[in-house]
Amino acid sequence: EVPADAPGPHPQIFLFGNDYHWRVAEEPLDSPAGQVDQVSLDRWAGYSPGLAFAVELLEQDPSLQIGLIPCAKWSSSIREWRRNHSDYSLYGSCIKRARAASPMGELAGVLFVQGEAEVADPERFPQKNPEPDKWAEKFTQLVAGLREDLGDPSLPIVFAQIGPFDHPQKVPEWEIVQAQQASIQLPGVAMIETADLALLDEVHFTAESYEIIGARFAQAYGRLAEAADQE
Repeated sequence: EVPADAPGPHPQIFLFGNDYHWRVAEEPLDSPAGQVDQVSLDRWAGYSPGLAFAVELLEQDPSLQIGLIPCAKWSSSIREWRRNHSDYSLYGSCIKRARAASPMGELAGVLFVQGEAEVADPERFPQKNPEPDKWAEKFTQLVAGLREDLGDPSLPIVFAQIGPFDHPQKVPEWEIVQAQQASIQLPGVAMIETADLALLDEVHFTAESYEIIGARFAQAYGRLAEAADQE
């Protein structure tokens, strides 16, 4: 649900929507209206860190024109993001969208939020094929694939570590995924922490927390971009 005081449309922030049309951005960014790629359809798309990320970037540099390209899929596993160029895969759909949107500007980075699905009960959700102890390996492969397919070997990528969990003893895989994420040491890749933020339920954050995540994404991205400029 989008809060009443959420950041509103801004004339310098645009969205390449799920209908493959550009417009001034507003939440929910992942709206299913006119969805082209059914593989990433989220019928109940809610609030995201996306607009808050863009607003914070404009605080850093008011001259920017920012385009957001949502490719998210609720409850997807890291395995579902493996390199696959089919339009019917999450990865292939993401690459296709980025290329379709690229005539309007330069692809400047990727934001990635994923990990909770790795703790799913394999008996209840066999299609997820959760492998919490292989998250880092699969994410490293994802980074390499994205950079190769998008033609930028140093493409900045910022990802969020999964947040807090009230009963880690019931789901030991949760801490395994957190540790896997914390172990990532890749050039041009940064992780933001979320364990100090408030949750709406056992997995999803409050709207205020998502805004903080968006701001942290922007700050981490800014540091990566600054470091790249100095090289």
